[in-house]
Amino acid sequence: MKTPWCNVLLTDSGFYYDNELDKPLDLLINRFGAMLQKPFAKATVLFIPTAAMQNEVKANAIINRLKNELLTMGILEDNITIYDIDGSLSEEDAIKFDVIYITGGNTPYLAKRVREVGFEKIIKKTIFANKIYIGMSAGSMLLTPNFNVDDINNPQFTGLGLIKAYVTVHCDKGTKNRSDLPLPHISLQENQAIEVHWDGYMVIESNLQYV
Repeated sequence: MKTPWCNVLLTDSGFYYDNELDKPLDLLINRFGAMLQKPFAKATVLFIPTAAMQNEVKANAIINRLKNELLTMGILEDNITIYDIDGSLSEEDAIKFDVIYITGGNTPYLAKRVREVGFEKIIKKTIFANKIYIGMSAGSMLLTPNFNVDDINNPQFTGLGLIKAYVTVHCDKGTKNRSDLPLPHISLQENQAIEVHWDGYMVIESNLQYV
């Protein structure tokens, strides 16, 4: 029997509201901390901005913003390793990290790069070993069965299928979930994330005190 896994947190936009470091989404940060089971200062993070790497300006903006979020939480800069998926990272080295954090950007491009070098095996191995997987936008949709809810039978949009639901990100409050799909649909908002584990998932929502 496979070991139950549980340390997957799929965020819409990261851990701070409106891209501002004085607006923490406390519930999301606390859930991350609970998964970590050690001080943030002792955590090692494999930080993967591949989804944004087609556009240098966008990539730099995402890297700087999300790295600053991690630093603000207390993760040390020396403990953050940036990796653009290229096949150079072995399973043995990947499993040494406490956290894999895959950022937002172009989801089809990310999925293509993941499959070209077999990185989906590393993602699954680390998750099944109960290392932490953090997704943000594209990094979250990568784990769905298919990340284009308007074309779910197109293999171009096939995800890794570790959450048994379809996810749409960056939705406005009150956006209705689709009811015409073969699996549940989640319209994810900026202050929300999905906790995923081996036998299900749960949407969590941090209170917005800043609006």
